[in-house]
Amino acid sequence: MNSQTQGIKTRIRMGWLLLAAGVVVGAIGVFVEIEFAYLSYNFRIITGLGILLAGIGGGTLVRNIAALKGDPTARRLSVEERDERTVLIRARAGNKAYWVSAALIYTGLMWESFAANGWLPALSGNVLWFFLAAGVLIPFGVYISSMLIDQRNL
Repeated sequence: MNSQTQGIKTRIRMGWLLLAAGVVVGAIGVFVEIEFAYLSYNFRIITGLGILLAGIGGGTLVRNIAALKGDPTARRLSVEERDERTVLIRARAGNKAYWVSAALIYTGLMWESFAANGWLPALSGNVLWFFLAAGVLIPFGVYISSMLIDQRNL
């Protein structure tokens, strides 16, 4: 067994662990949401975390089980994702997304500071939720688009 096969088996074990953790956390979230529905806390975040963990685990399993079985496409993708060019593209895209997220967070902090002085309206309710959602989605979009542009140009 070579080191590449051992690495694939380790990622498969991690995928099963994440999938199991996701199912357990999701089930706990559903149970807590049903049993404690009278509380004002929204327990769907626990269920959402379970779905996220299960999705990551399932994706990891699909990719690595195919690579372990010797699927040439999966092997090629496994080698390609560790390629120096791909690593450089991801680093550049991550750097751009970081600066966009830093600018959004700075904007939000400045808005909140001015709102505390009464110069701007306070961010609350749906407006705050949409601002926070944009703080996640916009850097992700910058990351993906930067990766696509750099793959084409580099």
